[in-house]
Amino acid sequence: MKLTVPTAVLVLMSLTVSCGDSTGPVPSEYPTGWIVGDPASGQATILHTEDGSVWNFQGDSLNISSAQLTSVHSAGEKVVWVAGGASDGYGLVLRSTDGGESWTRLGSQVQLPAATLCISPLDSQTAWLSGMDNSICWTNDGGENWQKVSDPSYAGVQWDGIHALSATEVWACGGIGNTDGYLIHTTDGGNSWTSHADSLLQGYSLITVTAWDQENIWAVGHGYTVIKTTDGGNSWEDVSPDSMQGQTNDANGITLMSPDDAWVVMDYGNIWKTSDGGVSWTKQTLPSGSGGYFILRISALDTSTAWATGSSGFGTPEGIILHTEDGGSSWTRQDGGAFNGLWGVSFPGDCPN
Repeated sequence: MKLTVPTAVLVLMSLTVSCGDSTGPVPSEYPTGWIVGDPASGQATILHTEDGSVWNFQGDSLNISSAQLTSVHSAGEKVVWVAGGASDGYGLVLRSTDGGESWTRLGSQVQLPAATLCISPLDSQTAWLSGMDNSICWTNDGGENWQKVSDPSYAGVQWDGIHALSATEVWACGGIGNTDGYLIHTTDGGNSWTSHADSLLQGYSLITVTAWDQENIWAVGHGYTVIKTTDGGNSWEDVSPDSMQGQTNDANGITLMSPDDAWVVMDYGNIWKTSDGGVSWTKQTLPSGSGGYFILRISALDTSTAWATGSSGFGTPEGIILHTEDGGSSWTRQDGGAFNGLWGVSFPGDCPN
């Protein structure tokens, strides 16, 4: 389900941090996480769990009306960044440094795109974001100021996904409509960008990109596309599940537990898992009634424990929260039909998507 937004001198640290080299997942017996989604009762939706099972609204004091939040990423147990949609004429970026007890809106209409789509933070001060109208921006002062570093040659591209390996090395993906896909990479903080996987993206736009490290990068998108590189982008291969190839719906999100272990979530109740780098895939069985949902994002603590979020996508979309503790052999619902459409999900230590 590709997101359609409603009308409503460079000095940076260069340390590269991979998913595998992060501070590590929170122990599964105390999982703290966040989910964002469509507005409810005129307010932005931010959900929070302190035990991995019960989800409650958080951030009631935001007073941001009719805001569709699409991306959330934790940079530790207390630092959380959120992005998505627009409010008051420009894209939303929110940050909490106290675990979500309080939130601050960041940036300004001059600095940010008309709508933001994805945020990729490194810590409480440094983050990258992507959005509409060929917008890729970064901050290194906690979001007070943002610098746009998009390449003008990609005019018209909607950058749906972004993943920062460091303050200077970043991957971004997107497209124009569903048919013109782009995957780009910078190693100099956005001063220059290199295009990748062009031959695999003819007719397919991309939605999310995630990097385990500098060598192992995966991206997913329209046409149930799943592509990856194991050599830093020098070569790419299509590793989409065989039965999904040639179809026109979307692979929406991906999370990695190692360079070879991945979960991919797709439209119409599809969750697939691989443990051999995409050579083979196992389709997972979801609870009855899940087939009508677009499964949009996934966050995993390890190869056994994960949460996936989605939306019914019609009328007033209904959200879904799915959880597994056995590697996906079984999934259970945690939402009880209580929330509108849900998008991003993040637990500290996961590999962002």
